[in-house]
Amino acid sequence: MNTLKSHIRSLIAISLFAFFASPACKFDRIATTAQLGGHDVAVRPSCNGSSTHSRREYNKDGESEVVSYVFTCGDTTVSISHNILTVNGKSYGTINEHDRINVDYGKVRVNSEVRTEAR
Repeated sequence: MNTLKSHIRSLIAISLFAFFASPACKFDRIATTAQLGGHDVAVRPSCNGSSTHSRREYNKDGESEVVSYVFTCGDTTVSISHNILTVNGKSYGTINEHDRINVDYGKVRVNSEVRTEAR
């Protein structure tokens, strides 16, 4: 009987510890953000050093337009080229002007909808 009570106490103590310690173990909710053309991009986990680049092409009449954007944050690279979203070298399909892009620990969302890799 004492052994059973001891096991129950240990189980309760472990459960309480896990319950109260779990918020401290949650993922970093702070994102590093960038504006890529008309797109808001957020990447988690956040990073200390990020960079943004764009590539411009010139038409025959001398006008130019930006055709691609690249945002690098730590190990995550988000690129948009001719409205095609690529994250870490994998295509996630076509996006529309002003879509919001969120890369959360590798999971890609566009306007809060999860995107899977396009094949």
